[in-house]
Amino acid sequence: MPGAFTITTATNTVTLSPDRQGEATFVVTNVSGRPLQGRALLTWQPPVTDRAAWGTVQGDAERVFPIAGTQQYTVKFTLPPTAPEGQHILRLDMQDVTSPDDVVQGQSVTLQVTPPPPRKPFPWWVVIVAAVVLLSGIGAYVLLGNRQATVPIVAGQSLVEAQNLIAAAGLKVVDTPKQENSDTVAQGLVIRPEPDQGTKVARGTAVTLVASSGPASFPMPNVVGSAASAAVIALQQAGITKFTLGRSYSNVVPAEQVISTTPAAGQPVTKVSQVDVAVSLGPCRRGPLVCQRFISPVFISPNLRFRDDMLRVPDQP
Repeated sequence: MPGAFTITTATNTVTLSPDRQGEATFVVTNVSGRPLQGRALLTWQPPVTDRAAWGTVQGDAERVFPIAGTQQYTVKFTLPPTAPEGQHILRLDMQDVTSPDDVVQGQSVTLQVTPPPPRKPFPWWVVIVAAVVLLSGIGAYVLLGNRQATVPIVAGQSLVEAQNLIAAAGLKVVDTPKQENSDTVAQGLVIRPEPDQGTKVARGTAVTLVASSGPASFPMPNVVGSAASAAVIALQQAGITKFTLGRSYSNVVPAEQVISTTPAAGQPVTKVSQVDVAVSLGPCRRGPLVCQRFISPVFISPNLRFRDDMLRVPDQP
């Protein structure tokens, strides 16, 4: 008998950070043909009881799955310092709450725990070099006096504010700023100065401001005709995090396959663009009159629960 859920993940191996933390994302789809209440279970391989605190499901482990509904589970890992180095294998399984014995096994994720780098002997030569540098710095300060200036902190400022701060520090501003893409700094604000802020330079030195031109754009991935779970993974791999899934009847596109996307494939998008994905519910079986008057798909976040009553079907005359 086929399982009630399909469980996939885009990452089969997770290399933990030096503080032994990491995360993995699983996409779960209800393929039973009926609404389900599903519960996510974390299973270590081989089964052990002392690792329960190593992995945690973010958000509710138990969620409602409509017919062909999809949910995204994020599992955060935090391993203790006593955890042995090497590989540890975890699997996300799904349990039908109304039938606890019905458990579907998901894909496994291998956690890689790397050993800490070996401690190196203390480099005493650094102390000698530091002493020489300190003495040289004192001598330079005495000789140069007020002939030096410090590049001020201007990151995050507007171009006008940054130019005023640099001029007040006794430095010159290059008339034309450089432009760079940035996912974190808003368009028009300063990313950094060149030379870098905090740098000691001679008074009158020219400083170039590097301004943000906003996030870099790239072509929208083509996920039309893909399974909904595969489309979610493809968008995440492209770096797109703000997307919603919509449901709509279709006599052409099979159930749980993508009908269309907005923006369309090939259109320019960024990592912060809003993307709407229309997913087929298959042919409408509610009667010709209702199906003909069915309005456009309902778009919801992949992390929300989709219910049949969200479908915007007008009353029959």
